Amino acid sequence: MGYSEDEVKKVAELREWLVKQIADREDEVSRLKTSLAIIDNVLKQVSFRPAVALSQPGGKETEYGEVRQLKTKDNVILANAYTAPSSVTIVPVSEIRLNINTAPFQSFFLNRILEGMKGKDQERVDKGELKTDETIDYRVEDDDGVIRKIVITNYRDKERLNEIINTATWVFTRMLEKTR
Repeated sequence: MGYSEDEVKKVAELREWLVKQIADREDEVSRLKTSLAIIDNVLKQVSFRPAVALSQPGGKETEYGEVRQLKTKDNVILANAYTAPSSVTIVPVSEIRLNINTAPFQSFFLNRILEGMKGKDQERVDKGELKTDETIDYRVEDDDGVIRKIVITNYRDKERLNEIINTATWVFTRMLEKTR
């Protein structure tokens, strides 16, 4: 069965077009894979958490302004602190399992630091300098004792925020040392 010269020419052109399409797609796939690798690397560095995991009570999402990494002196990332104007959410990275019963979490971080701040705020409420709904508060979310996140509301100023983050870093470092 013979093909005319015109048909052979069209088939050759079609083949050339297909080869070009495949080369273009391979180049596009290569660029997509490179982009995906970059994105995966960034997400690993910041220990990505879905926005749903950072939602406030009642499903209301919070606008986070800054993400700060809590790191050991050896540059091991312990957690990420997602800050908003009136709250900070501290989320340990998935590779690190910190138990709420490991010292000095409850004795120092919760009872001394956060409860101490609550006590100072209550004194200011008693003096009429602060409204009750403006006092610092916190909640710890855990799965079978493993900290998932700590949400601290009404920290009110940068100095307190820094104290919370610095103390959490120190406490998490001590907790991690006890689990090794």
